[in-house]
Amino acid sequence: IKLLELGESERTRCTDPIPSCGKTCSKPLVCGSSDLIHLCEKLCHEGPCGPCSLTSSIQCRCGANVKEVPCATIFKEDQLVFTCERRCGKKLSCGRHKCRELCCVATEHKCPSICGYKLKCGVHRCQYPCHRGNCDLCWESSFDELTCHCGLTVLYPPIPCGTKPPECKNTCTRRHECDHPVFHNCHSEEKCPPCTYLTQKWCMGDHEQRSNIPCHLQDISCGLTCNKELPCGMHRCHRLCHRGECLGEAVCPQSCERPRPACGHPCAAPCHKGSSCPSTTCTAKVSLQCNCGRRKQSVACAEAASSYQRYAAIAVASKLSDMQLGDSMDIGPLLTKKEMKQTKLECDEECAILERNRRLAEALQIDPSSDPFNVRSTSVYSDSLKEDARKDINFVTKVEDEIRNLIEITNKVGHILWGFFYDEVLPLLAV
Repeated sequence: IKLLELGESERTRCTDPIPSCGKTCSKPLVCGSSDLIHLCEKLCHEGPCGPCSLTSSIQCRCGANVKEVPCATIFKEDQLVFTCERRCGKKLSCGRHKCRELCCVATEHKCPSICGYKLKCGVHRCQYPCHRGNCDLCWESSFDELTCHCGLTVLYPPIPCGTKPPECKNTCTRRHECDHPVFHNCHSEEKCPPCTYLTQKWCMGDHEQRSNIPCHLQDISCGLTCNKELPCGMHRCHRLCHRGECLGEAVCPQSCERPRPACGHPCAAPCHKGSSCPSTTCTAKVSLQCNCGRRKQSVACAEAASSYQRYAAIAVASKLSDMQLGDSMDIGPLLTKKEMKQTKLECDEECAILERNRRLAEALQIDPSSDPFNVRSTSVYSDSLKEDARKDINFVTKVEDEIRNLIEITNKVGHILWGFFYDEVLPLLAV
């Protein structure tokens, strides 16, 4: 009636258009949210509302992401949800694989894969969906008889898949490389166990025959040095008893043992078959001592040779005056190997003092091993001295130091008197 009052024509049939009131529609739209409901902004109209000029925040299916979209693009309520790019990382029911679905909303993550693991039989694979724990037993069976290798022990069908051949207590009938008695039973393995029959075998280097050796052992070492001649023809193998060639294609690692023409020591250069020894400095150690034997020193052969050459030059220089007068001099003994080996050290002042004391003791018939100025005896302290030391140790220590100084001065004076006697008095007695 109100529409008629506003001037709208009266509807006479159902197909006549519904008149409009001219007010805003204000119907709730599918866009928006529970907090903010979007209303239709059109005037009163027929048909669906929209489009909305606002924007809506829509959430992805799994609820991890949100984005703003124009409401004009939303026509249905299911368009308020989108699928994000986040992959699910939860483990599936098998406990081995992960979901990896985009924007996953599943409550149960069942694994769609087939297990595929080999069963205990070692022939077939598990056909069940991927699962936790061990796979079930293989349900395949064979209806053929299963026998041991020799055929004397039999298992009758049905035989579950993966069943091993039965154990046989009869002696193994396989062909063996050795001709010793067989002590092991029939078996299903391809190779027989090692033969443990005790026998005699030669060592790898053919040095000696060893007894009580198990038959299956091949490389027997006697523990002795190989001692076979090497291809160089100069040395012998120093390795322990071994199999095969001593060096093969390798070069002899030992040193040349040919004597040097100058000193007689070994060459010591790396083995050089078929060539002369190289000219190198001899590094062999030689022991030198002085004439009296007090000084001893180990030096290299080259240093000893140079020392002898210096002494020989001094000897030649000392005879130079005789040569200038026309006398001849034989220098052959100065250049022989024997003389070079007899190179000696020079005696020092200590050697001269010892030689003087020895001659003096020989003249006076004194035992040279005794020293009248160096008498050592076991000190025996009296009870009174011990008691004084307990009362005043500092005083006793000072007295001891003074006595020690007096003895040292007496020793020095004694040595001076012995030197004076040896240098002045003894020559007069000899005259």
